[in-house]
Amino acid sequence: MPTNELTTEMKVGVIFKPSTIEIQNEENLKQYVDDKVAFYGSLVFTDENISEAKQSRTELNKIKNSLDAERKKIKSEFQKPLTEFEGKIKKYTSQLGLVIDGIKEDIDSFESKQTAIRFEKLQELLSEMMVSHNLTDDDLKDLEIDKSWYNATAFNKKGEPSKKTIETIHNKLGYIELQKQQILSSKQAVKEFAELSGLDPYAWENLIDRGLTTADVIEKIKQSVEQKRLDLEEKERQRIAKEEYDAAMATLAKEQHSQVNDTTIDKETGEVITGPAESVQNTMTFVLEVTGTYEALALMNEFMKKNDISFRKVAK
Repeated sequence: MPTNELTTEMKVGVIFKPSTIEIQNEENLKQYVDDKVAFYGSLVFTDENISEAKQSRTELNKIKNSLDAERKKIKSEFQKPLTEFEGKIKKYTSQLGLVIDGIKEDIDSFESKQTAIRFEKLQELLSEMMVSHNLTDDDLKDLEIDKSWYNATAFNKKGEPSKKTIETIHNKLGYIELQKQQILSSKQAVKEFAELSGLDPYAWENLIDRGLTTADVIEKIKQSVEQKRLDLEEKERQRIAKEEYDAAMATLAKEQHSQVNDTTIDKETGEVITGPAESVQNTMTFVLEVTGTYEALALMNEFMKKNDISFRKVAK
C-alpha cells in the first residue's frame, strides 16, 4: 500500500502572530469615566428632580453604549482570522474523516468475520469436549457462552483456542457434568424411595428438575403417604359407620313391625306393610316429613312410583 510520509510527519505550517489591542489615550478615557462616575454617583434624586435623573441615565447610557459598540467592532475584526482558519482546517479534517470512516468499515467487517470464525471453532471445541465429559447437546442448551471465550485474546497466533481458554471451558463443562451426576443421583434416590412407598416415581423425580433437593422431595413423599393413610382410615371409618347405621335401621324396622301369619303390620300405625303374597325381605318403612318446591316434590313422586316405593300422606 503506497504511503505518504507527510501523513505521519507533516507539521501544519500555521503562522500565528498574537495581536495587540491598544486603547489610544486610555488614561484620558479612564479619567473621563472616573469623573462621570464620581459626578453622577454623588447626585441624589428625589420626586422633585426625577426628570434630571432620567436625563442623567440617558447620558450615561450613551457613553456605555458607545464603548460597547467599539468593543464589538474590535472583537469582530479580531476573530476574522480565527474563523477563516477554523473553516479551512475543518474542511481538511472532514476529508480525512470520510476516508477514516471507510477504513473503519473495512476493519469492522474483517473483525466480524474473524469473530464468526473463532466462534465456529469454539463450537467445535465444545462438541469435542462434551463427549469426554459425558454431556449431550441437551445438557448444554442453557450454557451461556462468555464472549471472552472467542475474542481475539482467547486464541493464539495460529488462530486456535489458547491453552487458557481450553482450561476455562474444561472447568465449566466439568462443573456441568458434576451437576448432572448430582441430579441423576438425586432422581435415583427419589425413585427408590417413591417405589418403596408404593407411589409412582415419575412425578416425584421431576421435582428434582424443578430445583428441589432430595431431602425436600422425600419429605413431600412422606407427607403424601401419610395423607393417603389418613384418607384410607377415614374411608374405612365411614364404611363401618354406614354398616352400623344400616344395621341399626334394620333392627329399628324389625322392632316396629309385627308378623301375623304372612302379613307384616306396623306396630305404631297399624299399617299393613306386606300381604301374604308379598315378600318382606329387605323392605323398610319410615315416616318422613318432606319439604321442597312443587317441581321437586313432583319429581320425587315420579321417582317413587317408578321404583315401586309405596307412600301415603300422614295427617298431622
